[in-house]
Amino acid sequence: MILFGSGNIGYQALQFIGEENVFCFCDNNPKVVGTERYGKEVVSFEDLKQKYYKEVIMICAGDTDSFVMAKQCEENGIFDYLIYIFMVEKFSKKEEFLSFMENPFNRMIIRKELYLRRIQDLESQVAYLKKHADIRYIKPARGELRDRQLKTVQISVEFFEKIKELEIKPILYGGNLLGFVRHHGFIPWDDDIDFALMRKEYEALKEYCKKYIYTAEEFQNKNGIEKIGEKKKQIADGMEEYYWIQYFDHFRVIKADREIENLGVDFFSLDYYAESYSFNEFMNFVQNVRYRIITAPSNEERIKCMEMALKENRSNLAEESDRVYFGIDNMDMTLCKHQYQWIPKDVIFPLKKAVYEGEEFWVPNQPEEMLKYEFERIWEFPEEVGIPRHFKWDQEEEET
Repeated sequence: MILFGSGNIGYQALQFIGEENVFCFCDNNPKVVGTERYGKEVVSFEDLKQKYYKEVIMICAGDTDSFVMAKQCEENGIFDYLIYIFMVEKFSKKEEFLSFMENPFNRMIIRKELYLRRIQDLESQVAYLKKHADIRYIKPARGELRDRQLKTVQISVEFFEKIKELEIKPILYGGNLLGFVRHHGFIPWDDDIDFALMRKEYEALKEYCKKYIYTAEEFQNKNGIEKIGEKKKQIADGMEEYYWIQYFDHFRVIKADREIENLGVDFFSLDYYAESYSFNEFMNFVQNVRYRIITAPSNEERIKCMEMALKENRSNLAEESDRVYFGIDNMDMTLCKHQYQWIPKDVIFPLKKAVYEGEEFWVPNQPEEMLKYEFERIWEFPEEVGIPRHFKWDQEEEET
């Protein structure tokens, strides 16, 4: 065994394990590397990584430092390690300890217990921070994630300028509306941008995309432009670098970017519902549609299911009414986020212009009230705090 840590705990481990079972010490302190402690050589972590990575490593440090050193080992490809203070909780006799240690499977089981303990510690830390911190004052994102957020805003502005002939009003929506109210910009860990459109405008934009913007498949093969029936698809001026993807519960317009992947704008539907249509009837229909979607085997089949559901629901819609709600084909319906009542029209209309990340967008008339139909507790930390959905944190981001 090699004891990683040559301080007091390292000495205790040496005495318990027995000098005959310890090859050497390892230490991160350059002042003790190359010296001898308690009759054993002290090697550097670099030597451990290069020469002794196949040996069993016993980390000898306090609770917090032990997990830091465990992470150091794993990041450098050293996985056969244990933590001494954790082991002596389990074994009071040297012989029993050594016998257990000889089996690699036993060591793996112990490491699993260590991971679970660390998870519990981290959950306790997060719970403490959630309780004592104010979510409104979380610092904005930095580094690559922040670049992604701002680039997404710019793509939205550019795209809306290109389709201004449609005379539609995309409404800041979902996590971005929540960020607008709570953080005066992006939620610090958010990484995309969402807009809602009333049904008529939603379908108008979708038709525009079908006629004048590449699909993802067409974009990949755009040098040989796909034929739609007998005609070649006519891509709108300025849309050569855009493509769109249809999902069963929203659609996305993406601009190809060499530096940042998957930069797009998501669109979600809102509908006016007939005064004669009860909310309970609607929710029963939603449950039925949800079952069909869950049992559909592919995205294509889910889209077909949704198209059928939209036709079935058409008679329950209105050209305009005092009742607004998410469309059947809106992700918020499949996620079952609602207040069990229609959204009053005056919560959304008249729309207002507001500044979001330095650009003007449409927002609902009562933004905070609108959020209550999507999020249960908008002023509390969510379970996924700090975790972007489409963007992976890396070491460079953490160090920025």
